[in-house]
Amino acid sequence: MTPKTPSPVQRAPVRLVLVLHFHQPVGNFDSVFREAIDRSYAPLLDHFERHPGVRAGFHFSGCLIEWLEAHDRGLLDRALALVARGQVEPLGGGFYEPILPAIPREDALDQIERLAAWWEKRAGRRPQGAWIAERVWEPALAEVLSEAGVRYTILDDQHLRFAGLLDERFTGIFATERAGRAIAFFPSDSALRYLIPFRPIDTVRAHLETAGASLDAGSDEGPVLTYGDDAEKFGLWPETHAWVYGERWLEQFMTLLEEPDGPARGVQPADVLASNPKARKVYVPNASYTEMLEWALPAASVAAYGRARDAASERAGREAARAFVRGSLWDMFLARYPEADQLHKHVLWSSRRARALETSVADRAPALTAALRAECNCAYWHGLFGGIYYSHLRHGLYHSLLEADALLAKRPAPAALRIDLDGDLEDEVVLRGGRLQAFLRPSDAGTLVELDDLESRFNVTNVLSRFRESYHEGADLTHGGEGEGAVASPHEQKVGIAPSDLEGCAFDILPLRSLRDFTAAAPPSPEALARFEGMTLLSGRPQSWEMTGRGFRLHIDQDEVAFEREVSIDEEAGLRVRWDVRRAPAGGVFGTLLALTLLTPKEADRRRVIAPAAGGGKPIEDAPGEAVSVADAARLVLEDRVFGFALDVRADPPLAQLVASPIETLQRAEVRYEKAYQGTLFALCWRLPRGNEAGTTPGFTANLVLRFRKPDSPK
Repeated sequence: MTPKTPSPVQRAPVRLVLVLHFHQPVGNFDSVFREAIDRSYAPLLDHFERHPGVRAGFHFSGCLIEWLEAHDRGLLDRALALVARGQVEPLGGGFYEPILPAIPREDALDQIERLAAWWEKRAGRRPQGAWIAERVWEPALAEVLSEAGVRYTILDDQHLRFAGLLDERFTGIFATERAGRAIAFFPSDSALRYLIPFRPIDTVRAHLETAGASLDAGSDEGPVLTYGDDAEKFGLWPETHAWVYGERWLEQFMTLLEEPDGPARGVQPADVLASNPKARKVYVPNASYTEMLEWALPAASVAAYGRARDAASERAGREAARAFVRGSLWDMFLARYPEADQLHKHVLWSSRRARALETSVADRAPALTAALRAECNCAYWHGLFGGIYYSHLRHGLYHSLLEADALLAKRPAPAALRIDLDGDLEDEVVLRGGRLQAFLRPSDAGTLVELDDLESRFNVTNVLSRFRESYHEGADLTHGGEGEGAVASPHEQKVGIAPSDLEGCAFDILPLRSLRDFTAAAPPSPEALARFEGMTLLSGRPQSWEMTGRGFRLHIDQDEVAFEREVSIDEEAGLRVRWDVRRAPAGGVFGTLLALTLLTPKEADRRRVIAPAAGGGKPIEDAPGEAVSVADAARLVLEDRVFGFALDVRADPPLAQLVASPIETLQRAEVRYEKAYQGTLFALCWRLPRGNEAGTTPGFTANLVLRFRKPDSPK
């Protein structure tokens, strides 16, 4: 009897868990929202509508949902229709896309509930899963998510490497817990992050076939791989629109997933969970995706990190290096960028104050919503994209935050508050009155870090320092994908800075803060001011300081200068500053800096007015970003008709010189570098008396008043 030839083993296709993340930041331009819809979101939905056999999970951030509800309900209705027909599973998460471990527990639970409730109301379906912004994980999140009713989330497979696992490829689902509260998670395959949608379909097919052959499903169902990533990669990222749609990459990919005998089929996370799979238990450390942790490193450490990573890869192998050589924590952005830390801690302070109100108070709910909206993560950090360098994103958060503060200001509060707002073991001072709110740091020579107009919801000191980033020194870390690609991911591209582009760039050693006092032999030129040439800036702790009834007083005694300065808020809601100089270089200049912004250097509805001392001629009216040097100035006005406010600054005695220089930064933005206007730096200079035989001034007093008001009537 002739033995039968064994039949070839029929392998079940890979179950590819597809999850797409749709998001635009709070404060982004309407034009960017519309471009994202036209180039990515709408054509993506077109393809899902034409391919009903491809199942997936969609995560829409609340920031995007709010914009769509106001401007494009049709797109939301199409997404809801896909959910209604069972093709798309909705994912929840923090409504305003916060970094969940970086906000209070109450805020995190509130954010998650808001997005879950929106889906339940609009789609009649409460999400089982939650998208974690930037996949920033801390072990305590397991308990928070579980308490919020979340069954699963999506992390990167890199999280498992950081936990010490060295599998060739991570499949299926994993479980972790904190205090007995469990959560499942799907590990997104890192190779797929670089394949989809950047590599040819044949390369993607080969990867899925190889994965299916190498993984034993252990059942009639195929092994599970996960792809969870940004929807913007499908058309909005550089060069992807022509490739994904013009070259029909997405059409081919979805057709592949619908092939009866194809290597994979697109499934929802709920499809996998419904089969009751066995989960592998693991404890994941504080982590995010590899690139994020590299971006969070202090700039000066990046080159050494790169050498360590390369050396480990060479000696121990790439997988071991990926597991045991890692960057920093997301939270380090708050240490790297003090402006981000100020915004973050201000948001948390306002959230706490809103939650402290009785639930019956009418303003509690809108104030809390506004504070939660300001927790949107995108303007707090910088990596491949501009992030914190984009003033309009920072303004978007401040606008919402100050909306909360304006509501909270209806309740009686002390004019002056002493509080360690940012948790650095140094107290700050908050001054409030009328439409003005100011945050000052006595521990940094009394500098002004935030000056807000509550009526227009505008922070006029929303200026970012000119930080030296690692890529300014050529330490530009990249990550290569698998195989040859038709379109390179921005993560793979080195973007060099030509030496000529760095010419003229100034980098700051001290944060660009207002009311930073200085001395100089003579007033600087605008060019010298940009680099603080010839100027001695005061910083660090004063000799002593104490609170007063409506402000604080500090005592400075450093090298050649000694003075007392008092900052207070007056009954008319003006910020008053008084200097009593006891010792300074005779005949030189004593002054203070103001770093201010109207968000744009030149626009018809924004102007700057510099008025001379009495009898000194006509005021000078120009654009807020112009470089200028004006003698005998008594008044500076920054007027913004877009937001409806004017900042009026008056000096007594008049200034010997008022000098202005625009502040620009040079930062990476996807696959290029771009300059951004951050604000204008003003040096307010008083000439010191000639002095005595000891070469020091016999005494000098100066006063400054900063006040918000409505703009002047148009001429």
